[in-house]
Amino acid sequence: MNKTWLILAPVILLSACVSKQVITINATPALAAVADVAEDLLLDVGITVFDPNVPEDVVEQNEMQLVAGVRNAEARYMPYVLRDTLQDTGHWGAVRVVPRGSETVDLIVTARLMTSDGERLSLVARAYDSTGRVWLDDEKYADVAGKLNYREDLTTSRQDPFQDLYNQIANDLLEFREAMSPKDLSRVRQVSQIKFAADLSPEAFGDYLVENNGRTALQRLPALDDPMLLRAEKIRERDYVFIDTLDQHYGSFHNQVRPAYNDWRRFNYEEVVRLRYLEREIRRRTITGAALIVGGLAVSANSDDPYTEYGGLVATVGGIYSIYNGIKLRPKLLVHAETMRELGDSFELEVRPAVLEVEGKTITLSGSVDSQFEQWRELLREIYVTETGLPDVKAADKPDLPGG
Repeated sequence: MNKTWLILAPVILLSACVSKQVITINATPALAAVADVAEDLLLDVGITVFDPNVPEDVVEQNEMQLVAGVRNAEARYMPYVLRDTLQDTGHWGAVRVVPRGSETVDLIVTARLMTSDGERLSLVARAYDSTGRVWLDDEKYADVAGKLNYREDLTTSRQDPFQDLYNQIANDLLEFREAMSPKDLSRVRQVSQIKFAADLSPEAFGDYLVENNGRTALQRLPALDDPMLLRAEKIRERDYVFIDTLDQHYGSFHNQVRPAYNDWRRFNYEEVVRLRYLEREIRRRTITGAALIVGGLAVSANSDDPYTEYGGLVATVGGIYSIYNGIKLRPKLLVHAETMRELGDSFELEVRPAVLEVEGKTITLSGSVDSQFEQWRELLREIYVTETGLPDVKAADKPDLPGG
C-alpha cells in the first residue's frame, strides 16, 4: 500500500492546490499640484478617442468574447475618465477630449484598448507634444478590479473601478513634464501657436517652422503685434469654443452611459470570475483525472498484491469520474460566455449619438465626428482667408469636382 500512496501523493497535492490574489482598491493616487503652476507653463492637453481595437472578423470577436458596440462605447467613455483625472491634479491647462489630434493643443494623449472585461483593463498609451517629442511611447498599462471595486458607494461616485490605471498614466505624464525645463515648456506652447497659424495660412507662417526627423522646431517667431498672427489667435479662440463643445458632448455621453456601463461591468465582472473559475475547474479536474488514471494503471500493472491492484483500480475509476465531472461543467462555461455577450448587447442599446449646434449649424456626433472635425477646420480656414484677404492655398490645391 505504501507504494500506492507514493504514486498517488503528488496527484492529491495537485488537486488540493489553491492560489490567492490580493486586490487593493485604487492604491496609486494621482499626484496633485501642491502650489499653483505658472500659467505660461500650463500645457493644454487633448485626449483623443481611444482605438477600440475591434477585429473586423465576427468569429474573432466571439473568440475574444468581445462585443463591438461595448468596445466602441468604451473608446469614447474612457478618455473622459482620464480627462477628469488629469484635470483634477491641477498640473495642466485645459484638458479636453477630442476626436483626433489637434494643432490647437500642446499635448496629445491617445490609447489602444487591449483588454476590458470588468475584471481586467489593459491598454497601450502614447503621448506626444506639438514639437513631436514623445512622452509615452506605446507604454502598457493594466489594472485588475476586485469585488470591492464594485461596491455601491464607489460605483455611484466618480471613482472608477480601474482608477489606478488612469492615475498611473497621469503620474507618468507629470514625471516627464517635470523633467522638462521652463524654456522647453514655453517652446511647446509657441510651436502649438505657430502650427495652428500655419495650418490656417501656410504661405504666411510655414517658414517659421522646420521639420526634421519627425520633430518640429521654430526657426523664428513673428512679432507679437503681427496683424495676421493676431487674427490667427482670434480664430484659435473660436476653435477652443468648438473643442469645448466637443468636450461637453463627450462629457454628456460619459454621464449618460455611466449607469448602464457600471451595471454592465459589474455583472460582466461576476460572469468573468465565474467563467474563469469554471475554466480552472475543468482544467484541474481533467489534469487530476488523467494523473489518477495513469497512476492507477501504473500501480495495477506493477504489482501482484491484490490490495495494491485494488487501490490502482480505485484511482483509475476516480480519474475517469473527475474527467467526466469536468466535461459536465463545459455547458455551464458556454452559458456564462453567452451571458457576457447578452449583457454587452443590452449595453449597446444604451448608446445613442448626440446632436449639438455650433456656429448656427447642427452637427450629429456619431461615427462621423472626425469628418465633422475636419469640416470645422475647413470653415476656420475660410473665415481666416475672408478676414485677411489672403488666397486660400489649400483650396487651390484641391482638384476641381466633376461638373464644378
